[in-house]
Amino acid sequence: MKRNTFYLMVCAILFIIFTSSGLAQTKYWIFFVDKGPGVSRLSKARKLAKIRLSSRCLERRRKVLPEESLVDDTDVEIYDLYLNKLHQLGVKPIVKSNWLNAVSAVMDSETVQMVKFLSFVRRIKPVARANTNPPLEVFSDLSVRKPQNYQLDYGASLDQNELIHVPEVHELGLDGNGVVVGMLDTGFNYRFHAAFEYLKVLDEFDFINNDSTTKNEDSDPASQHNHGTATLSAIAGFSPGNLIGPAFSASYLLAKTEDVSNEYPQEEDFWVAGLEWLESQGADIVSSSLGYNDWYSYCDMDGETAVTTIAADIAIRKGVVVVTSMGNEGNNNWHYMIAPADGNYVISVGATDRSGQITSFSSRGPTYDHRIKPDVVAMGLNVHVVSANSIDSYRTANGTSLSCPLVAGVAALVLQAHPYLNPIQVREALRETADHSHSPDNEYGWGVVNAYDAIFYHGLFFSNMPEIQNDDQLGHLVKVKIYSKYPLVSDSLFLYYSIEDQEFNKVLLAATEEQNEFAYQIPLQPAGTKIHVYFSAMDANGDYKYHPYKAPEAHFTFTVLDTTMSKEESLPVDYKLYQNFPNPFSDWTSIKFDVIKAGRVDLTIFNIRGQKVKTLVQDYQVPGRHVRYWNGTDESGKKIAAGIYFCRLIAGNDFIVKRMVFWGRREK
Repeated sequence: MKRNTFYLMVCAILFIIFTSSGLAQTKYWIFFVDKGPGVSRLSKARKLAKIRLSSRCLERRRKVLPEESLVDDTDVEIYDLYLNKLHQLGVKPIVKSNWLNAVSAVMDSETVQMVKFLSFVRRIKPVARANTNPPLEVFSDLSVRKPQNYQLDYGASLDQNELIHVPEVHELGLDGNGVVVGMLDTGFNYRFHAAFEYLKVLDEFDFINNDSTTKNEDSDPASQHNHGTATLSAIAGFSPGNLIGPAFSASYLLAKTEDVSNEYPQEEDFWVAGLEWLESQGADIVSSSLGYNDWYSYCDMDGETAVTTIAADIAIRKGVVVVTSMGNEGNNNWHYMIAPADGNYVISVGATDRSGQITSFSSRGPTYDHRIKPDVVAMGLNVHVVSANSIDSYRTANGTSLSCPLVAGVAALVLQAHPYLNPIQVREALRETADHSHSPDNEYGWGVVNAYDAIFYHGLFFSNMPEIQNDDQLGHLVKVKIYSKYPLVSDSLFLYYSIEDQEFNKVLLAATEEQNEFAYQIPLQPAGTKIHVYFSAMDANGDYKYHPYKAPEAHFTFTVLDTTMSKEESLPVDYKLYQNFPNPFSDWTSIKFDVIKAGRVDLTIFNIRGQKVKTLVQDYQVPGRHVRYWNGTDESGKKIAAGIYFCRLIAGNDFIVKRMVFWGRREK
């Protein structure tokens, strides 16, 4: 015992000596004065920056920015000369933020003083630590089931969905399809759990270990990916009878930015890096169940001071809807929200119980500059989520960490219905239809969100994709669903169609026997013909919209295939993906699949790490059996490495995967 006491005393003395001598190291932000000299150099750098951004990112930015301003100086990389001079001083940047024109680096006090006096350095400040109050985990009786009155069986996740009126929206056919959601969290173990069987992950990146694996790695503590896996399941899980998230058909980008080990507890910089990456990849929405308050005081919660808050507002200006947790500080001395929930246009989310009553732990407003926070609330007590390290187990958890992804899921439903909306309009739809909207306060904000009312807030909308039914005698039946709070004006519902690249024909849609569905039969066209279509509609309130919203420049296109069949042939009764042949293969392989209903089909090849390798089909397909051939090349035409790959078919509500083995090209 005495020996242990002596050891602790020695450690404490050494810490004091190192600290007083300037050897103690802390992670700092280093902010630069500019992006370097020269107007022509900056102009060229902006052009290079535009090349680095994904086409989907640029398309989203066009909703909020004019074409000439899609890229600005925040997108320009940090000036190399400044980085070189830091390197000469032994400073090694950890994170480089183009948006903030800053880098993070670990430095001792002596180095800080040298860097501070460099002419190109604007200021230095510590990197803030994460909130250290994780949500409490509780294990309630998950066997208790409420009556299910919907087409989907929500199992024990019914309460969290029903409180915010998600099932009514799912009944209309909205599920997040076509929306890209970015997640910032501790990591994600999504490859094996049954609730993630249908999850569409576009890409992922680990900013802690600088690799593309967001689940636990050898250097991670066992609990590293638990929090992120839970939040992902709350928004995206799909296991009928167990768990269904609001946006289970959205596509996801995953960023691992928070280290739970406490070895390096300062991750504000990783959060910023993750947000910049998600924006550049084309995320429409970012959901973050993380927050930062160490190194900050309440007076910094003014929407203009915290680094994450500044970065979040930049993302919003670029067209990203940012949804973040208020924090679990309601019961402690801090009490208020944590950054970036104080952001001016961030959608900050508090937590309630299943009846909609605010929880005691949910952080309160106002911001330091007297703005009401939170914006909205959702269920954050006993939220049903997956158990991260299992294949089919579930648990419940508490915290604004769980209410946040539920609200982000509602935002995805709103964007699916109205893809033209900007972040301010999405926030308005959520706030103005919540149950405290007439008297917002600093506990509930505008209140419990109402997904059903929110999707109608901006007027009529169309089903996400039209359906095409081909008949070799009658032609091509085009169907679309149109929804509005007000009666539709029947003589203002139009289909516009073009054969190949001829002029568009304008024809009136007719109601079908199915509610909210309208159709028109396009005359029969030869196999191989391309048909382009778009729609317009108006309701009794005078709301007039096109579908897609950028029509006629943007429209839907399908190719007529040979629909003739012999008497012995019949249409398939199920979507099916057949095992490729040959398998294993070295040169070419054929992949057959069955389609039972005309509509969009995705056939994609992934590697064993879940990274997309090749898209084989991504368009409309008519009912019948189809075949595609693959020669073992990626999107750029390069030959892939030998190994195990997966072929994934998404058609209708079906999601089917087959395992494939590529031997590589054999020597002749």
